Amino acid sequence: MKDFRGYLEILRGKNDIVDIEDEVDPIIEIGKIQKGYDGKKTVFFRNIKGYDIPIVSNIFHKRENIAEAIGSELENIKDKIMRAVENPLNTIIVEHGPVHEVVITEGINPLELLPIPKHYKKDNVRYITSGVILAKDPETEIRNLSFARMKVNKDNRINIMINRERHLMRYFLKAEKMNRPLEVAIIIGAHPSLWLEGAMPDGLVMDDMDEMNIASALVGEPFELVKGKTIDLEYPGNSEIVIEGKIINDVREDEGPFGDYSGVYDAPPRQNPVIEISAVVMRSDAIYHDLLPHTIEHFFLGGIPREADLLKRAKVAVPSIKDIHLTPGGCSRFHAVVQLKKGAESEPNHAIVATLFPTESARDIKVVVAVDDDIDIYNAFDVEWAIATRVQWHKDIFVINKMEGLLDPSAISNTSTSILERNEILTSKVGIDATIPLEQPDLVGLYERVGF
Repeated sequence: MKDFRGYLEILRGKNDIVDIEDEVDPIIEIGKIQKGYDGKKTVFFRNIKGYDIPIVSNIFHKRENIAEAIGSELENIKDKIMRAVENPLNTIIVEHGPVHEVVITEGINPLELLPIPKHYKKDNVRYITSGVILAKDPETEIRNLSFARMKVNKDNRINIMINRERHLMRYFLKAEKMNRPLEVAIIIGAHPSLWLEGAMPDGLVMDDMDEMNIASALVGEPFELVKGKTIDLEYPGNSEIVIEGKIINDVREDEGPFGDYSGVYDAPPRQNPVIEISAVVMRSDAIYHDLLPHTIEHFFLGGIPREADLLKRAKVAVPSIKDIHLTPGGCSRFHAVVQLKKGAESEPNHAIVATLFPTESARDIKVVVAVDDDIDIYNAFDVEWAIATRVQWHKDIFVINKMEGLLDPSAISNTSTSILERNEILTSKVGIDATIPLEQPDLVGLYERVGF
């Protein structure tokens, strides 16, 4: 599998794609259809109202599709991610690629060129949600891949919401101190391994790691890159669409509201950076890749790399931890389940604290449940059963207050104005020990599960 469309061929061979032949409006209507296939099928919209470019979404609607994307067995996804981080593979530069079959540098209006959807009724306008943003550190030239929601305007400007903890924001602030813009390439319809790499949290990929090389390691062979037409960046030549541009220094504009991963609107307009588009390049028969926020695909894209990061970190502190899962019901952000082979009564609490250690991956987490290794942490029934039969609330839970949170309306509404003005959101976090207690060995038999 060489590219995005090669991946689609694999999914089609697995009967995983449903084709929508009827005309579909990219304003709201498409989101309703995408939601109907959430967690079920990849959707190929062949007839988008007002455009000749089709749209594909829901490619990561199940974990098996992510395993396919990186050439891994289902149970080894996190190991494959961690090995790629530890063993990067250099990219190579080639002269030509199909992404340059169409090059537009004049009179750019992205809303006329590309079928960018408006997903939810209170979204400010239309947003690019699937684009992987490529940038170089202005000092070291180390390459970063990341995601950010991007509000698209009728002119050649995009308002981008960059989290302050992300590498991209650090790159931009460095460029601003140099009194210069930061060049970026927005890759739409990327190889799915590159798409997954763009979601890797900062704690998993450190500042001195080149993320294009990590993406190559995920694929298992070097990415072939072509030089940008208007920017000093190289990007995969077999991409579907690339928007070239620069984040303008010393400029901020209102962005938002936007329906985000938590299923609520990130409503207050914020002063966020601005991208000035210098070129749009694409294949002559380009496919637009879209992501509907607050779907299983959105949860898995952000959640699985975070699981890898949490597992890598927490196992250092508690080696008996076997696996960590961020549950879809918690948007793959807010609820974590930690599986361990318990050897000491203190281990579950240690595992909970290790999971909550304040990193980008843990920042959203509100609840951590520790379970024994007989519990399937990917099965919500199993986890709830463990809580129902192995937890006594007076001794098996603890609460930590005044922890940092993010896009959680209950945290935002309970944080004082003075703290919000300091760009902080405070939340409470809960640990639940749902393991079999070892304090009374003669009673362990009470917890035996029925069997045949």
